[in-house]
Amino acid sequence: MRNALVDIVAAGAIDIRAASAYVTLGGANILLSAVANAVGPAAFAAMPKTLVTSFDFGITEPQALQHWRGLANATVLVSGAQRLAQGSLMPQRAFHPKLYVFGTDPQTCSTLVGSANLTSRGFSVNTEAAWAQQGVARADADEAFDKARFETTALTDDLLAAYAALRQAQPPPPEMEQESQPVAAPAPLAGAALPLFRVAIETGAINPAGYGAMWVQGEALQGGSSNQLELPRGGHRFFGFVFDQYDYPHNLLIGEPVLRSGAKEWNDRRLTWHGNNKMERMNLPTAAQGGFNYPDTAVMFRRLHNGSFELIVTPWESDLARSWRQASAQRQTLFRLGTVGTNRVVGLL
Repeated sequence: MRNALVDIVAAGAIDIRAASAYVTLGGANILLSAVANAVGPAAFAAMPKTLVTSFDFGITEPQALQHWRGLANATVLVSGAQRLAQGSLMPQRAFHPKLYVFGTDPQTCSTLVGSANLTSRGFSVNTEAAWAQQGVARADADEAFDKARFETTALTDDLLAAYAALRQAQPPPPEMEQESQPVAAPAPLAGAALPLFRVAIETGAINPAGYGAMWVQGEALQGGSSNQLELPRGGHRFFGFVFDQYDYPHNLLIGEPVLRSGAKEWNDRRLTWHGNNKMERMNLPTAAQGGFNYPDTAVMFRRLHNGSFELIVTPWESDLARSWRQASAQRQTLFRLGTVGTNRVVGLL
């Protein structure tokens, strides 16, 4: 779901409208960061941002509502204010849409409609279904969104304070509270018990070029700017390169894959063979070059339709990184990165 969201806003957006039954701060940040990354900070601050959600069952996080309200040009509407005034978070008629609309120009929008709430789980580890479409007539999107706003109320400081207090007294029902919980930490990784990435290639168990994404545990990166990510031997195959000079004792250029993150593109990132440690190494864009800070992260390369790769960087214990580890473990595509001096892991999806 996160990837579908990123793809439909890749061409930019002039406004955001989200209608979701439940919202968490982590889920809101996934959406908002995707848009900000696509359009840049100035355009993001200037664009109208509308969130429609609910107090139903106390699932929506007050922090998420406060964060959205604090953005420039932002509006928050809520369903359930009447029941809140009556001292209850149990709805008489549940608010349940999941509609995400991104205006691309005055006449058209891109939309994502489906089952995913605006939560970390909804956009990472949950099993969800959605329809993503570009070029939707704004009039059609307006009509759908107006229906989602039915019987909602503008969020005020008093409403938010009352909701936060009642939510403490009436926590979400146990059978529903999981939606607002962080993604559970995967079982501890027994690195020594995992298959080695290069051996899985050599035995024909995997062909990295056949997967849509490869992620690597960042931990501590090399180089003066801490931006040199060690890849497993054979990692170059994911990017479509051919290399077999593993006996070469020094450094060799394997290729320069095109990396993207939102509106940013890098076509000079070197993927090299390092004969001294028998590993491949990717020279990632530094923070000064528009990239990221990489230590203690998970770094994903996601294959895009035009042959480039989205660079995704997230803290190692974030919901997103945990969902990648869970998914790779379930698909038996979780591997040791190397044999010498590292317990790091790598996964394919």
